[in-house]
Amino acid sequence: MRILHTADWHLGNTFHGHSRTGDHRHFLSWLLGVIDQNRPDALIVSGDIFDNANPAATAEHLFYDFLDDATARAPQMQTVIIAGNHDGAARLEAPADLLRRHNVYLRGTIRRTADGEVDFDHYILPLCHADGDSEARVVCLAVPFLRPADYPQGLTPGAGMAWFMSHLKRRLAGSPFAALPIVTAAHFYATGAEVCENEHSERLVVGGQECISLDQAACGAVYTALGHLHKAQRVGQGQQAVHYAGSALPMSFAEKNYRHGVNMVSIDADGACRVERIEYHPQRLLMSIPGRGAALPADVLAGIQRLPERTADDDGQTWPYLEIRVHEQQPQPTLMREVREALATRAALFCRMVREGAPLTDDDDAADDGYGLPQRLEQLTPEDLAQHVFRQRYSQPMPEPMRNRLTKAYERAVHDGDDSLDSTPDISL
Repeated sequence: MRILHTADWHLGNTFHGHSRTGDHRHFLSWLLGVIDQNRPDALIVSGDIFDNANPAATAEHLFYDFLDDATARAPQMQTVIIAGNHDGAARLEAPADLLRRHNVYLRGTIRRTADGEVDFDHYILPLCHADGDSEARVVCLAVPFLRPADYPQGLTPGAGMAWFMSHLKRRLAGSPFAALPIVTAAHFYATGAEVCENEHSERLVVGGQECISLDQAACGAVYTALGHLHKAQRVGQGQQAVHYAGSALPMSFAEKNYRHGVNMVSIDADGACRVERIEYHPQRLLMSIPGRGAALPADVLAGIQRLPERTADDDGQTWPYLEIRVHEQQPQPTLMREVREALATRAALFCRMVREGAPLTDDDDAADDGYGLPQRLEQLTPEDLAQHVFRQRYSQPMPEPMRNRLTKAYERAVHDGDDSLDSTPDISL
């Protein structure tokens, strides 16, 4: 059996205000080419098909257009799609009856029987060769992202996964497919996996409460096709092949150096598994000025001038996403305007500007030049607070001209406030 594993498409995502419809269309077109070239028996998409539970119509069009093209090109290929935490499970599963006729199997919600028990048989999917042979060669356990309502009350996510998998294995053991090699498709944080914690895209819940150990998800699978984490990686040690396929596109600038693609998994009759990585190169790169760290405003503006100029015949589809990291020694209120003006003729999509001050050292903090905050709150003045914040951000005292302007502004505000109190009209009867 040859199984293609992908995950975390996040269709409908916008990147710092920029639509990624073109980027996703490019990825899905590439994926169709991979299917044409490799002719897999099955395709597994391990969750987070969409970026949110209520995707825009353009995102749904991309998804269904891909399925239509894929099933037309490879009508015998079986496609297994599970819901991730970003997906609206019921909405994703809504066309399941229709898509099943085209060998597309959606598993989003946890289906229950008339007596309220989980219908575990629903998540056991036999897979066969795409050459028309109807004999099952592999069994896929398709486990969508589990929410607290999907397992007994009071269990942690890890214990909930262990409960679900133990019941699923029990049902599999009594099925006609018990002797087949097992492939698991699931969507969760695996303990020990490498996570991007610098930005919001993959930040763990405090204390790692949502992490699930591989032992809790174990079922004897020869390959576990995971989704959720955006960095493609193998997790765990030993003979188990547990892999994150990684996201289709980088989801934050912290993921700038991630390598994207899909896994081609070959499983022989004895259950031996071989994994080949097929790399994908997004049409837009992520770029930072400067390449590392932060630069002074003048150096940032000089870096912008070195970017390629826009041309009339360039449709902008390959322009990189750009972030600027500036080291400020004092406030630069006009810098954003200067940056935008400089970028107006450059072939890049501006995403954000990160302003960084020099970090305070222990010596800086101890020698506060008299600008430390008073011990008692009633002693705190606006000037004290402003100078403390300035020093914390820029690692130096506030310049004298700025201090004078601050003092004058404060005095004027106090004077205007007193005048307004004195001029309050008498509304008593």
